[in-house]
Amino acid sequence: MLPWLEHRYQQLASLALRAELPHAILLTGNTGVGKDQLAEALLALLLCQQPQQHQPCGTCKSCRLRLASHHADYWHQTEAEGRIGVDVIRHLTSFFQSRAQQGGVRVALLPHAERMSEAAANALLKTLEEPPQQSFLVLTSHQPAMLLPTIISRCQHWPISVNDAEQAAAWLQQQSQQPVPDFLHDMAVSAPLQALQWLQSEQALEAQELLMQLEQFVLKQHDVQTVVKALEKKSVLTVVLSWFIRQRLPELVSLPQQAHWQLLQYFQRWCRDEHQVLGQNKTLALTALLLELKRLST
Repeated sequence: MLPWLEHRYQQLASLALRAELPHAILLTGNTGVGKDQLAEALLALLLCQQPQQHQPCGTCKSCRLRLASHHADYWHQTEAEGRIGVDVIRHLTSFFQSRAQQGGVRVALLPHAERMSEAAANALLKTLEEPPQQSFLVLTSHQPAMLLPTIISRCQHWPISVNDAEQAAAWLQQQSQQPVPDFLHDMAVSAPLQALQWLQSEQALEAQELLMQLEQFVLKQHDVQTVVKALEKKSVLTVVLSWFIRQRLPELVSLPQQAHWQLLQYFQRWCRDEHQVLGQNKTLALTALLLELKRLST
């Protein structure tokens, strides 16, 4: 179990072993915090026929089937991208309505629940309103605001976060033999698994290059067109901008608190428009953000 998830897991496991766990649970938190890992650990415990000290035994028939990915009473939505349509939820409903083949419970995991279409969410409501006996559903989401309020109200909500920044940073360093850049230490506070993914790929190097471009822009060594060309269409852009504005920029220039707050507000609007405004000229929007950054930090 990931160290920052241990406390939440113990709480959920205690409810499960006392038969007090609700039918539907919603785990929310940043991408990369470990919501799905926590959900899978809880569902493994529920399926186990001989749990030991809040852990699945790993040796009973049910555990062996789960570990071999052949457990008929475990449903897991595996679609990685795109909307979750109504057909997926109908399949989930059918799964819950059938009898448990191992004589225990039926469990299901629905990650990225915010991707449900309106029709899918409405179909899921029927299952949440009339849950079958001995069935458990765990939904995970990093954008719970996109879920219907009626979905949220019918689930027990468990926010997941990293409560110990030093613990997360130490864990990240233990996973790699190479030095961890400062911005990844900061990322580890909110998304340790994403930080590790970046550290083990070329994304960390790409992020460091973008940070250098932003620093040179603020220090008037690059013009805005050069920086926009370097930054746009990079997959790490949003995270890099967030860290730069929150952490690095106040170290580079004397930034009044009010100006910093205004810049953070502007950045949040840029993030919102980046995802929600169809047909937006992204180059123009990024240029405007950088010019505002320059104006407020001058």
